This record gives sequence, structure tokens and C-alpha cells, in this order.
Amino acid sequence: MVAQEIAGSVCPAYDKPSDRGLRPGPKLFNQTACGLPSPAPPSLKIWSSPLSTTMVSFYDVTRPRKRKHINMGENYKIFDALCYLPTEDVLVDLVASMPRPLAGYLRNVFGDRMGPGLGFQPDELFQMIMSMDQETLKKAVRPKMKNLAMPLADFVVRLEEMGVEKAVIFNMDEETPGGKKGLPNDYYAEVVRNYPEKFVGFAGIDPLKGMAAVREVRRCYDLGLRGVCFRPFMYGLPPNHAKFYPLYTVCAELDIPVWLHLSVNYSTKTMEVERPIYLDIVAQDFPELKLIAGHGGWPWLNEMVAVALRNENIYIEISGYLPRYLGRPGSGWEPLISYGNTLLQDKVLFGSVWLLMGLSIKQLAEEVRRLPLKEEVKHKWLYKNAARLFGLE
Repeated sequence: MVAQEIAGSVCPAYDKPSDRGLRPGPKLFNQTACGLPSPAPPSLKIWSSPLSTTMVSFYDVTRPRKRKHINMGENYKIFDALCYLPTEDVLVDLVASMPRPLAGYLRNVFGDRMGPGLGFQPDELFQMIMSMDQETLKKAVRPKMKNLAMPLADFVVRLEEMGVEKAVIFNMDEETPGGKKGLPNDYYAEVVRNYPEKFVGFAGIDPLKGMAAVREVRRCYDLGLRGVCFRPFMYGLPPNHAKFYPLYTVCAELDIPVWLHLSVNYSTKTMEVERPIYLDIVAQDFPELKLIAGHGGWPWLNEMVAVALRNENIYIEISGYLPRYLGRPGSGWEPLISYGNTLLQDKVLFGSVWLLMGLSIKQLAEEVRRLPLKEEVKHKWLYKNAARLFGLE
């Protein structure tokens, strides 16, 4: 997720069986049914410089919008368990450090709403990533990212306006399998040092780096980061692989949580290694280690629910999907809505990855508020569970 989590999950649902195969080429899924905003018509570019008056601004996505028909309540608070920073360095890194196996996301999944606003067509941006070296790509995209970026202080103000009490910012280190070195963990540690009341930082760690990775976990803890992120599919390793275990040991000793991508991916890598059943083995081997199943475990929700039910140390984080579709019959999310409203109500975390979703954190939280959940459960999903996990309550 720093630079590479643009490959985060989206739901390949269809409105009806006849929708399958209607689109030629690689776009075989219905974006609206998936929880993705529909592609903008050619006359409307939905990402743009904040200076533009003819397009919807990048800043608009962070600006809270009031919906009169929703009573948000005085105690409505948000803890965003997976949040992007819109700074220039992060935006550049998002594209320039993207591993080539993930480049298809820009052309086939997120490109219709991100590419035009950056001044690139989706296929053009895909070809740039596939053909340019990292430094050349940085130089190519930085001028446009500079116009899109938001100063960190301004973003903190926006978080306050949206009722976001705390947000988890995160890095990824996939240098070994991806061949690109992204922003250092020090970047995120500095953000946390400057705004400790607003951010929790998670380090990106590459398990293929062996003992260097173990030392990096300890170094990042000393810098003030309080969690670790992995995307197992990028390494081709299930979460219970031996290469992860020294890192789990250190995290358990330091009492910091581990976030793992557990969902569908649209890279050229297999998704089988991220089945929730592998996390069950880890949870049994490390009962003191807090484990966060990123992107909710879709499409293996029955398995995800069973694993979370039998392991007290597993949490389910739901970013990467528009929440409105979690309550949609036939989406595959029914087990989470049912158990998340009852036996697992204390285990679900709201994450936004808002930068990829075309909506603000507040708007995504509002969609959670409209799910068929008990009122107290909505507060738990949006704030209380994460606050408890990170020691705020």
C-alpha cells in the first residue's frame, strides 16, 4: 500500500449473469456493481489539479459533503484503519514504485478514473510503467502529481473536518519481487512524529530480505512506527510460510499488529496464497500476535468468518470496496454482515484507501452507516474496534 496498494482489492460482482462478457478485452467486470464509481464520460475528468475550475478536483475527494437525510449523531467518530497520504512524494511513489506485475490495475481497474486526471490515458500510464525505468518514470509523473498533491498540514485539517480521530498510514516493501525501491519507512515515521495525535504508522517489510527484514522491524519500532504490512501474493508465499515467522516473532514481542492483504488481486500473481485458512495457522502459532486480515477476505468470506470466530487475535479490515455493496444480496459479503453484526461485531475495522475509491473518508463512512447493522455495531466498525486495538480505549 504505500506506493503499490493501488493494487488493493475490488469486488468483481455483476448486476446479473447476462452482464458477464459484455465488455470486450480485459474489462469483464461491471465497475458499478463492484463498488467502483462508473467510468467518467469522455467530457468529464474526475481527477484534476486543484486549480482547475472545469473538472472535479482531487481536493473534492477529501472535502466532507453533508447528506441531509443522514443523522450522523454527535458522537460520530472515525478511525481509518488504512489511509493514504496525498502528499507529492506519496503520489509519485504510488505510480513510480508500482511493481510491473501490478501495472494492469492502472489500465483495467483504476485507470479510468485516475489516468485522465493525471493527464494520461490508462493504457498510456500502463505502458509507461512497463517500459520506463523508475527514475525516468518519477520525472515523467512528478509535475502532474505536484499539482494534485495536498500539503500534510492541510490534509490533517481535512481529517478533522471529516471527524477522523486517527488514521493508519502505511508503507509497502516489495523490492525483492518487484524490483523497485519505494519510499523508506523513515518517511512515514517522520509524519507520525509531526502529527502523533492523528496518525499511526505501519512499516513496509520485505520477508525475502531475511535478517535484514527482522532488523528493519526493530528499527522502525524505534522510529515510532507501530505495525507492519505485507501483501503475501507479491512474494508468492502464504502467510504461514517460514519466511514470515521471524517477523511475526518480533512483532509479537513488540506487541504491534500485522496487516496482511487477504483478498482477490488483479496482478499477474496467484491469489491462492491469500486464503484466510493460512492465517488460521499463523494465529494458532502466535496467539499473542494481533493479525489484521486486509480487504476483508473476499471472496472467501465463510472461511474468513470461521477463522476470525475461532481466533481472538484476528481482525477483519474492509477497505478496497465501497461499503454500500457489502450489504447487497449476492455480493458474497453476507457472512460478514451477519456475523459482523453479532459474534464478530468487535473484530471488524473500517479502512478507506480513499485515494483509490473516488470518495472521501467521510463519504465511505456514511456508507457504513447505511449498512443493515445495529447502531452500536456501526460505531464499533467505524471507531471503537480500532481504538481498542491501538490502545486508545
